[in-house]
Amino acid sequence: MPGLMYLNFMKLQTNTTMKEMTFSGLEFNISKTRMLAYYISVNTSLCSVHLARRSLGDDAGETLALILKDNKVIRKMELEGNMFGTRTAAQFGKQLVNNKTLRYLDLDSNTLTQDNEDTKGMIMLCEALKKNKSLISLNIANNKLDAEIGKEFKSVLEINETLIDFEFGFNYFHLKEVRIIQEYLRRNKAKYDKARLREWKERKFMRGEDEALQNKYLKEQTQNEKKRLELETKEMREAEIEQKWKKMVMEEEI
Repeated sequence: MPGLMYLNFMKLQTNTTMKEMTFSGLEFNISKTRMLAYYISVNTSLCSVHLARRSLGDDAGETLALILKDNKVIRKMELEGNMFGTRTAAQFGKQLVNNKTLRYLDLDSNTLTQDNEDTKGMIMLCEALKKNKSLISLNIANNKLDAEIGKEFKSVLEINETLIDFEFGFNYFHLKEVRIIQEYLRRNKAKYDKARLREWKERKFMRGEDEALQNKYLKEQTQNEKKRLELETKEMREAEIEQKWKKMVMEEEI
């Protein structure tokens, strides 16, 4: 396995990875995680990283969140089933304030508040989501988050109109907040679908304009080619008549 780890690191260094990379079957400690995070932070070929169920702790979680500080191409991070705690949540919150590329973040089945002993990290994450405009999918299910965090996410979605996929099951949110959150998500999804439809129509219109211009250009080319052929035919005909005339004059003189 060390050879496979080395190969992955080399691909990251040389920007020759596939768009998605998984590290299943590889053992990680904090030093290897830091190396991985550094290589990803300066990489430009990787768009999705999968580091689920690696038994990584809060030090590793903070390190992975810091990838978002410098990396501008990562769109998806799947980090479920680790042991990330409040410091990881806080670091993701810090980075998501300014990050404009991450679209999917999966933190399912971690310990983001250490069984609600420390909620400061989740509060920071919630505050960041009020400002973030790129994340559309967030999974924080099965983190034993209490009702107060549910209220925080309700406040988030009063403001955030970007998030359309939010998994928060197996926590302890009150039904009232759950219903309001779901309503806000339906609002966001409707706006998202409307925007995508508008973009599709604009692209279709632009394609139509391009096709019309192309057809116009081809028509003009065809007309120009036709005129050119007609002119060549006329010139050849005139040259032929002139040759016949010269031949006839010469025969008469003889």
